[in-house]
Amino acid sequence: MAYKPTSTIDYKGKQVIIDSDRLLFNAKGDSILLFSNQAIGFSARKSIHLDTSDNNESKLVVNTPNIYLGLKSDKNLPTEPAVLGNELDEWLGGMNGLLDIIDGIIDDMLYKVSYSIGPSFTGPNPENNASFVTRRRQIQALRDNIEQFKSKTTKLI
Repeated sequence: MAYKPTSTIDYKGKQVIIDSDRLLFNAKGDSILLFSNQAIGFSARKSIHLDTSDNNESKLVVNTPNIYLGLKSDKNLPTEPAVLGNELDEWLGGMNGLLDIIDGIIDDMLYKVSYSIGPSFTGPNPENNASFVTRRRQIQALRDNIEQFKSKTTKLI
């Protein structure tokens, strides 16, 4: 965590400490709002739950430029971008996705490639290049779009 609040023992300013076996805050008519100039920390020895109702209108919204899930073993923030699963699925397997292109390359090699036989060798036929121009273009398009799968906001360990 980049900002770490001063402990309650070492803090020198005004503070309110509520110490009890259980606390309940219940807003019957509207909301509970928490504001802080620096940070709001939630800690528990077992678990923290964020629950909403069961209906489809319920949501959990995290509105921030960066989301970090977990810490690295050295306690630093994660740096690996999360992957957009639907986008990656389309890139890999959708129409003209990576798997279609690989399958097309195999078909090209099976049915469109011919070899020249010279006096002492068998080698590629220069006329094969035209068969692979489309495949190279498709592969480059995939390379150009690979960054779109990396989340700009969410980092994982």
